[in-house]
Amino acid sequence: MTDRKDVFEGDKTFLPGIDIDLPLSIVQTRTCEQYIDYYSKAVKEAADQGDSQTAAVYCFLQIICTFGLSLDTPATPFMPMWSSDLTRNDIDAVRILAKQTSDPALRARLHDVLWETTNDHLAGSEAARCYGIAAEQLDLTDDWVFGIVSFRRGLYLAAKFERDKDLFKNSASVLVKAAKRAVGDADKFHSSHLMHVLLRVGVGDPVEFAVISASLAADAKAKGDVHVAKAYWELEADWQRRAKNGAAEKAARLAAGEAAVSEAENRAKSENASFLLARAIEELRRAGATKERLVELRNRLNEWQEKSLSEFKTFSTEMDISKVVQGARDHVKGHDFPLAILKLAFGPPLTEQKEIREQVIQNAKRAPLAHMMGAAIVDQRGRPAAKKEGLFNLQGQALEDALEAESFSYATQFSWPLRVEGFIEPARVQILNEHKPTFQDLLFVVENNPFIPPGHEGIFLRGLHAGFHGDFIVASHLLPLQIENSLRYVLEENGVDVSNLMSDGTQPVKVLGAILGIPATKQIFGEQLCFELRGCLIEKTGYDFRNRVAHGFVHEGECYSNAAITLWWLVLRICLMPVFQAIAQKESATGAAESQIESASQ
Repeated sequence: MTDRKDVFEGDKTFLPGIDIDLPLSIVQTRTCEQYIDYYSKAVKEAADQGDSQTAAVYCFLQIICTFGLSLDTPATPFMPMWSSDLTRNDIDAVRILAKQTSDPALRARLHDVLWETTNDHLAGSEAARCYGIAAEQLDLTDDWVFGIVSFRRGLYLAAKFERDKDLFKNSASVLVKAAKRAVGDADKFHSSHLMHVLLRVGVGDPVEFAVISASLAADAKAKGDVHVAKAYWELEADWQRRAKNGAAEKAARLAAGEAAVSEAENRAKSENASFLLARAIEELRRAGATKERLVELRNRLNEWQEKSLSEFKTFSTEMDISKVVQGARDHVKGHDFPLAILKLAFGPPLTEQKEIREQVIQNAKRAPLAHMMGAAIVDQRGRPAAKKEGLFNLQGQALEDALEAESFSYATQFSWPLRVEGFIEPARVQILNEHKPTFQDLLFVVENNPFIPPGHEGIFLRGLHAGFHGDFIVASHLLPLQIENSLRYVLEENGVDVSNLMSDGTQPVKVLGAILGIPATKQIFGEQLCFELRGCLIEKTGYDFRNRVAHGFVHEGECYSNAAITLWWLVLRICLMPVFQAIAQKESATGAAESQIESASQ
């Protein structure tokens, strides 16, 4: 630690004489994010006056305020990874400054930094107390949304020091009062955000808040605001679950599903209507809606899909890599988060296996010697893990198997890396810089998703979130291992038997290779996606990434490889696929109609 340069460049002996609250005297919204600009101005003013010590203090506080809270990653709550950058001298400066401010938000931040860097329990308790004060002050203003962050962080810290102590009880009591007070707020979602925090930390009377949620939902429905009604019925269901009232929970979830249907109907002329209806159907199915109601809605969905039209186009270009990268950034830039990730997921097309196969054949013709002999694929220690046969002198099924193996090899060496480096990564980083997605932002991707079995939503959510933030170690160890079960779940939901009847009477389920070979899998997911999943997950001449992760062969560096990023992107694409089912069908029908018109004109 002593070898690094201090972030605080001033003299600690001057700290007690500096008023660190002075630059904040005119701030309206009391959050550290708002303090950055004010400390920046104060640095310039102090420097212009030749007061280098005051300038150094304000500059240091400006940096401390830039630490962004990441509530979804409590092990590393501040972004960027700052704790390793603070020296012992910096931490001493923070300790002195923490005693010199009466501003709740700044006081909470400084004590939180001390807690995270030194594990000082007194500092952690003070941070929790000050977060609660700052949250309550913010909640009474139009900037209440900033208070949500302070409520969550304060309660998290308070819970670290035992939930039965006054610190946690007092913090929880303030939040409960705020949630009740917000019921009459002009912003319809104020109370819902606070109730989500209550549910997250496990406080609040579930029966009382179930009644409040149901009342707000009914009021919103009466006013025709089905989006708000749906949000509060979902909250009522969560409260009823906590109250262990199964019948009331089911009724609330059915009501939320019907509200989702109404929302889709209200947007029936938009390109997202089919997707919204598909999500509503899945929500109703999971809530236990009648078979007749589900059939009725599926028939309606089919009608909408036939009429749907979208302006969303596939990203493609034939420029050099630098222009491709810039094109990828531009493709997702400036859109709201849902549309941006749709453009990321469906920008580049999936690999066309027939085109790859033809390319392999052409390569063999141009360089016959390179394809005359077979080759061995070795593991990290040079041991042969798989063999590729030479393409010449092979016939029939043996030739087809060799061409397929070479196709996977070609895709992993050329097609998929170019897609990652030219589109996926630049687009992902652009989205991360613009939106910094949280778990809440990504929740719509996993909720009521027909690809994700109930109870697995949190795993997919954490894996997708980690990938967006570049933590592919987490993404690589969560998502690839979930795909097999999700494929099996979708097949079973479509009436496909995924078991094997053995001679001893047991019925083990099919494993991934067999599942990807079932005709129904290709029919539901498409041959292109099945080809990519095979090549990425299990094929020895491909990435074989699922198998290598499952057996512990993947080292840390490989978690950031093209294989890991490709699989993360494929999972994102699959989860968002319902949005584009209608678009694909319409484009196919439109293409066929255009061909008929062209033939007729000739």
